[in-house]
Amino acid sequence: MIKAGMRLTLESGHRESTLQQTYRCKVVEFTEDVIYISYPLNEETQRSAFLLKGTKLLATFIGYDQNVYTFPTEVTGREIKGMPVVKLFYPGDKKLKSIQRRNFFRVPLTVKAVIESEKEQQDVMEIMTKNISAGGIAGSFHHSLLFNEKDSVVVRLSLPNREGALQHLELKGEVVRITAPTPCKVGQLSIKFMNMEKQTKEMMIRYTLKRQLDLRRKGLL
Repeated sequence: MIKAGMRLTLESGHRESTLQQTYRCKVVEFTEDVIYISYPLNEETQRSAFLLKGTKLLATFIGYDQNVYTFPTEVTGREIKGMPVVKLFYPGDKKLKSIQRRNFFRVPLTVKAVIESEKEQQDVMEIMTKNISAGGIAGSFHHSLLFNEKDSVVVRLSLPNREGALQHLELKGEVVRITAPTPCKVGQLSIKFMNMEKQTKEMMIRYTLKRQLDLRRKGLL
């Protein structure tokens, strides 16, 4: 399942803790029970991280079947493999846990998103998102219904980062739930992402993990 060149996302600390850190790295080489990775880059500081031997981590990656997998691991040492690498314990393919789409971690996020039909009539509506994950988004709207459940759509939105820069995205999706607005209540819309490129999915997973950490540190989650 693990292949050289794969990207890994590493989490240290418990997800409920404000001390949690997130890193990204690449698999350089692997054996039956050891993964050699490039020096991890801290997602917060954007600097190489020095992980002590014995540090326990949760690793996440996207397999070639496009499913997301996690496994517990631990730093076991360092070596030179043409470059400095960190050694991680690999528990084996049987210990991998597949994350179902519905279990992707959702984080609160309020941004405008444009939803456009893939049909010829090109219906377009604007929503205000409530939360987002690597699997989809949920949001609200005030105008009349333009879509139905199971409609294929294109979602355009921009994700803000801590520095204020924007990551512009255009994602294919399918409407899974929609309710019309009333005089007393806004409409609700949920969309699951479809056929997302592997690199984009990896970025979305890292983004939601970072945002989760930021919100916890601010006491908002």
